[in-house]
Amino acid sequence: MRHILKKLIDDNVLDFKGLVLKYYHKFDLNEREAIALIKLHTLLEEKQQIIKPKKFAQWLATSPAETEKILNNLITKGYLNIHLYEDDDGKERESFNVDYFLIKVVEHLKHDYETQQKNDTSIVIDFLEDMFKQPLSQLDYETVKQWIFEEEFDIDMIKDATYQAFENKQPSLRQIDHILVNQLKDAEKKPASNKDALKDFHRIWEE
Repeated sequence: MRHILKKLIDDNVLDFKGLVLKYYHKFDLNEREAIALIKLHTLLEEKQQIIKPKKFAQWLATSPAETEKILNNLITKGYLNIHLYEDDDGKERESFNVDYFLIKVVEHLKHDYETQQKNDTSIVIDFLEDMFKQPLSQLDYETVKQWIFEEEFDIDMIKDATYQAFENKQPSLRQIDHILVNQLKDAEKKPASNKDALKDFHRIWEE
């Protein structure tokens, strides 16, 4: 997923500056460090692989000492990685990257996504137990998890399927599952472009 974000930023689809301003406060970065990170990424966009301390201090409008402290903080926290590489002529060169910030964004988004899924699971279980007037079995619980974590049915879709099942005299979780599966099959009959876009999204998310 990090590589996908990086590609989208390189292709000007996503804005690195926008990501930093939105998430920096969640990742142990202060405002000056966030601005420095944005400036460092700008250097990379301009194909400049060496950080010139004096010029960089002017960009940040800070003293050389303060700028050095900011850069050291970014290095210590892992957001700035300075490394050596060998060019085509065999000469050793210095370069840097700020990819770790993208890793942090991906981790944050995945955590939020997984937390939401767990919350959705609790909501659905409470709803079903209320409808059936009894606790779900372990097998039923695993079925609900499969609906949310694997099939990615949303809460409204599950509730609608439940209400349909309860139109029968003896509703069951199996009936609900059958209704959801049929709804999924109907969704897959939509235009191929939508289907392919959904598949691509899930594939990208897992990378």
